[in-house]
Amino acid sequence: MKKGLGKIAFILSLAVGLAACGSGQTNQPAQPAGEQKPAEQTASAGNQPVEIRLGGGFASEEPFWLMQVDPSLTPNQGKSYTLNITQFRANADRLNAYQANQIDIASIGQGATMLAASQGIQLKVIGSVVKDSPGKGFNTKFMALKDSGIKSMADLKGKVIGIPDFKAPTDLWARAAVRSAGLDPDTDVKYAVIPIPSMGEAVKSKKIDVGVFPQPFFETANASGEFVEVFNSKTGVNVEEDFLVMMANPDFVTKNEQAIKDFLSDYTNTVKYYEENGEAARQKLIDAKKVQADPALYVKMTDNNRSVDGTVNIEAWGKIQEMLVAEKWLDKPVDPNTIIDMSYLPK
Repeated sequence: MKKGLGKIAFILSLAVGLAACGSGQTNQPAQPAGEQKPAEQTASAGNQPVEIRLGGGFASEEPFWLMQVDPSLTPNQGKSYTLNITQFRANADRLNAYQANQIDIASIGQGATMLAASQGIQLKVIGSVVKDSPGKGFNTKFMALKDSGIKSMADLKGKVIGIPDFKAPTDLWARAAVRSAGLDPDTDVKYAVIPIPSMGEAVKSKKIDVGVFPQPFFETANASGEFVEVFNSKTGVNVEEDFLVMMANPDFVTKNEQAIKDFLSDYTNTVKYYEENGEAARQKLIDAKKVQADPALYVKMTDNNRSVDGTVNIEAWGKIQEMLVAEKWLDKPVDPNTIIDMSYLPK
C-alpha cells in the first residue's frame, strides 16, 4: 500500500492548488474525526443537521466559497446539513485526510481519483467541480517571454518547461503538447518543478523557458505584456476533463443520502448563480476576503468551464484514462461506471 500511496502523491499535485485564491481560514488537515455520525441525520427526522466535512484547495472552487459567503444561495444549509470546509495547500494531504476519516468529501483531480480507485481506495464520485473543456471557458496557458525566440512548438526542442509537479495534470498537458509537435517529451525537452506563484519570475529570470499559468496567474502575466502563449492545456489533450471532482466516502453518502442530495442541490444552484453572475459573484468573494488576488484582474477574468448540473463526462473519463495508461502512470485501469454515481444530483 505504501508504494501505491507514493504514486498517488505524485498525481495529486494539481496545478491550481497553490494558495493564490481561497479563504484565509484554516489550511491544515482537519483534526481526527470523532465517532461516526448516525445515519440520516436530518432536521426533518428531528435530529441535528448532518455535518459535511469537505476538503478543498485554494483555487477554482468559487462555488464552494460562495456557499459560505451567501446563505441565500443554499436554502438547505443549516437545515439538513452544515458545511465545514478545510482547505489544504497540498492535495496529497486531502487524500490522507480522506483515508483517515477526517473529511467526507474531497475536491480532487480526475486522474488522482482513478489512481486512488485503482489502488483499492473506496470512493464515489458524486459530482463535477470544474472542467477543462476545448474551446469553452479558460484553458490553462503555457507561456514564454516574448523575446525568448520561441515562435512555434518546434522551438521547444532543448527548452525547459516549468510545471508544479510531475505526474500531475500540468505534466500530462505539457508532455502531450510536446508530443503533438513531433517531439519526444522524454528527450527533446526538460522539466523543472516550480511553484505556481513563482512561475512568472522563473520565466523572467530564465530559470525556465516556458511556464504554466492557470487563473488568476494568467491574468497577471498577460497584463504585464511580457509573455506570449506557446500552447495550452488542450493542445495535446483535446478532450473535456473533469479537472476537479467531488470524491465522497461511500459509507457516509449511503448513511446520509438526503443530506447529500440537499447539499448537491444547493451546490448546483450556486454554480448556476456563479455562471450567470460571474463578476458579481467574484466581487462577493473579494469583499468577504475569501480570495487573495488583484480585484481588477480577478473579478473580470475568464474562468474555467463548469457543469451547471454537476454532471461529469463519463465518456471523456475513459479517454483520459487511456492517456494515463499510455504514460505508464496508471497500471490497473478502472471502469469509470464503477466509481461515478450521479444519482444524488438534482433531477
